[in-house]
Amino acid sequence: MRIGEFQALPASNELRGPAGVVRLRPLLMDVLLRLAADAGEVVARETLIEDVWPRRMVNDEVLSRAIAELRTALGDDPRQPRYVETIPKSGYRLVATVHGATGAPEIRAPARGRLPWLAAAGVALALLSAAGVAVVSRTDPGEAIADRLANAQPFTADLQFELNPRFSPEGGRVAFVLGEGAKSRVIVQPADGGTRRTVGDEEALQLSPVFFPDGRRIAYWRQRDGDCAIVEHDLDSGAERPLLDCTLRPRSRFDLSPDGKRLVVTAAANPAGLVLVDVATGTTTPLTRTASGDGDDLSPRFSPDGRQVAFFRGNESHRSLWVARTDEPASARRATGLEGLTYGAAWLGPEGPLVVAADWLGFRALTLLDLRSGEVRLLGARGARFPDVSPAGDVVYEDAAFQANLWLVDAEAAGQAPRKLWPSTRYTNMPAYSPDGRQAAFVSNREGFEGIYIAPLDGEPVRLPLPREFRYIRPHWAHDGRELYAVRIPAAAARPSPQHAVRITVADGRVEVLGQLGASVSSVVPSADGRWLYAGELAGEAARLVRAPVANPAALERLALPPVAEFQLNATHLVFTRPGIAGATRCRLEDLACKPLAIALDDTNRYDWVLGADAIYFPEGERGRRQLARFDLEQGRIAWRRDFRPPPRAWPSHRARTESTC
Repeated sequence: MRIGEFQALPASNELRGPAGVVRLRPLLMDVLLRLAADAGEVVARETLIEDVWPRRMVNDEVLSRAIAELRTALGDDPRQPRYVETIPKSGYRLVATVHGATGAPEIRAPARGRLPWLAAAGVALALLSAAGVAVVSRTDPGEAIADRLANAQPFTADLQFELNPRFSPEGGRVAFVLGEGAKSRVIVQPADGGTRRTVGDEEALQLSPVFFPDGRRIAYWRQRDGDCAIVEHDLDSGAERPLLDCTLRPRSRFDLSPDGKRLVVTAAANPAGLVLVDVATGTTTPLTRTASGDGDDLSPRFSPDGRQVAFFRGNESHRSLWVARTDEPASARRATGLEGLTYGAAWLGPEGPLVVAADWLGFRALTLLDLRSGEVRLLGARGARFPDVSPAGDVVYEDAAFQANLWLVDAEAAGQAPRKLWPSTRYTNMPAYSPDGRQAAFVSNREGFEGIYIAPLDGEPVRLPLPREFRYIRPHWAHDGRELYAVRIPAAAARPSPQHAVRITVADGRVEVLGQLGASVSSVVPSADGRWLYAGELAGEAARLVRAPVANPAALERLALPPVAEFQLNATHLVFTRPGIAGATRCRLEDLACKPLAIALDDTNRYDWVLGADAIYFPEGERGRRQLARFDLEQGRIAWRRDFRPPPRAWPSHRARTESTC
């Protein structure tokens, strides 16, 4: 075929042109051939991934990197393409004329592979094998993993959830959880295929298997008949014994030290800290303690020498990674200033670095965290959760697809079915009505990177053209609907970074930084009359409330109110919650006269409520069985509770699908 001035010779992976030969690696030639097979037509991103990588689990970043590399080889400019054009929200199109070259084979699309992938709201396991590849480099251990991510092979693809993968000590087997709802089973499967075996009681809920150092036993978390325990299971005999009962109400994600002598678990206090458990005696020793408002300490992992524990601390979508020495309970330190949604970590050496699954860079993926510098960089594997690394450098992780949609619910019409708004296979949250009630602003990563979208309730969402080097969260409409106020955070900052309030023009996405409100803003909310801005100044896990005139943000006034966890406004009142304290407080805006509200809001549902004109709406009950509750502000009590959607499939520490309400 001939592309513009170039003639491609597919058999030799070369492009010949007037300037000479441009050599392409086979993968790039495959991408080029697939585009040429439908030259002039849009080839969807999903089609390219399925056709060029038919037997591999590949994410959007891999395709984007391949297109970028192909453009570099062709000398193409994505802004004025002569060869490969990007079609937003769709895919790519080869715009150059294609002619069959003499003697060249017919251009055909690569054969499409068929894999039994789960649809949205599914979880499968992927394996990065180091077979034929040198052990992970000691100088840059993350580079070897990043280079191999494009070659990740599906390890399992069952129709049920596949969770919590862990390698055996020699790296030849993987233990994971297979199941759904209130029942699951632990599976042990050879890493190179072969016969799997089932472990434990299939009538129980079993999670988080981890091997003992001898490889002949595993420990896992079990819940049965309303009781829970961490148990030891002998793989040869099937014998079991409890290592820790439910007295401490241990969370399901725990770890076993490399020598098999200690457990580290999250004890379910409020907030929850970490506890070390002696396997032989059951003796417990506190490892971490969290202050009011700090949030829980979750998903602990021992370092390879057992001297340190990495874990996540925070609330909901505001978690960062911490490290504590096991011999110094007061040594816990924050390892990075980045925070967000987190999904597990694995050590690459006694002093790190760590492979961390988080959305710290604007989307959920594997990142590399250097403990000495606090720097974080992207490895890849979009959608990855809860990674584990074998001694040889193999990596296994959950590959999860989620739906996190907004639902439109008529709060006053009992029995009316809710309506799903703008569904996608990624997350959509932080909704805010426009003043006229006809539009909503929300945050989503539906197009790859987290951004703010505007959508009419019966129309399609449009992403505001905001610079991608920043994340924009917590949008709130101005009183006239022409502007949004939000918080802007650098997307890839490796240290604690500034959080500025910004004003965004809805029509063109123009951003004005409100630096007068400081560099540690948690949220900024305009008053309904358009005169005032109310903001939170971060102070640890709490915030101090301030306000300033919209016309003169520099005239800042600190409010004589206690530190808050979250706050919201309506036309006449401000309502806030406090870290570590159940309930809420309602204050008149005109004089800040306040009174307490006996409502079930605390750190566990810090962001899960919305203030209306005369009521607070919030989800009540356990995850997966929640109801929408209406708390009447004047009567000071729950006015009604309603089921407003079918419950999702859920796990004690995992939701396959999350939903938000607009």
